[in-house]
Amino acid sequence: MATRKDVANRAGVSETTVSRVLNDNGYVEARVRQRVMQAIQDLNYVPHKLARSLKTGKTQDIACITHSVTNPFYSEVVLGIEEEAYKRGYSFSLFNRDLNERDYYEALRRQAYDGLIVLSPVEWTRVADLQTHLNGLPVIAYWDWLDAPAIPYVSVDLEGAMASAVEHLISLKHERVLFLGHEAELPMQNPRLLGYQRALERAGIPLDRRLVQGIPRWEDSLTAGYEHVTRVLQERYSFTAIAAANDLLAIGAVRALHEQGFAVPDDISVTGFDDIEMASYIEPSLTTVQLPKRDIGRVLATQLIEQIEGEPEPLVHCLLDSHLVVRRSTAQRQTF
Repeated sequence: MATRKDVANRAGVSETTVSRVLNDNGYVEARVRQRVMQAIQDLNYVPHKLARSLKTGKTQDIACITHSVTNPFYSEVVLGIEEEAYKRGYSFSLFNRDLNERDYYEALRRQAYDGLIVLSPVEWTRVADLQTHLNGLPVIAYWDWLDAPAIPYVSVDLEGAMASAVEHLISLKHERVLFLGHEAELPMQNPRLLGYQRALERAGIPLDRRLVQGIPRWEDSLTAGYEHVTRVLQERYSFTAIAAANDLLAIGAVRALHEQGFAVPDDISVTGFDDIEMASYIEPSLTTVQLPKRDIGRVLATQLIEQIEGEPEPLVHCLLDSHLVVRRSTAQRQTF
């Protein structure tokens, strides 16, 4: 296994120069830096992480608490975090929502992470006091509620994004649009529902509360979409379109519609949200809101590491864009 001395000998520099390049600490001429990096690559040199952490006071590890890895949206965000963290010399550990607050605290305390990424306001409400317990641990969150948290965060205009999906349905002459999404205690915790309501209000369409189908416990699975739409169909509510709060719910809804004898989109149009990979492969392909999933992860990792490394102007809020992707699950409402 190559050592730092081997790298120094191959590059024709001192071990101190190699250390400066590895830790990005101190001036090194560009040509010399390039020679060192080439030597590292040629020798497959891997710095000893424990030794580095003892010297710098940092572990080069970050932690991430996610709402659910079963939803491909979060999986894509995590991949973005991983790509950017590894590029910057950090590794990270992933914790799922099944842990309780004490478990989170013990896990983070034992490992002495340099920072924490939280992928849901729901999780942040459970672990918000960790910063105090862990001596001001740097934290950043992906935030999908409307209120601004007291920590740096990355977000998307989910209210506007859902409004664009519903406005698309309204432009196709759909007035009876069923909303399929999460229940929330406060309106600010459900921007997708607010976007749905805003689009109806702008079009002068009265809100029918029976068409607002809230799913408890923040479930976002294929099964939840399937079961909810099956029940609504059995209760014989009248609607010609579904606006789902994520793609898994929408795909489950399409399955329920097909089983009950409805054609998508000829009888009922369906929109999703997130644009996971599966959305373009189901039949019919799903009209959905595309969120920048990998970019969310990359920005979260970048901004957290900049906090850890003492950037002079730390991020407060980064707002990323979304856009509607129109595919074959939506069509003009049929009139008879």
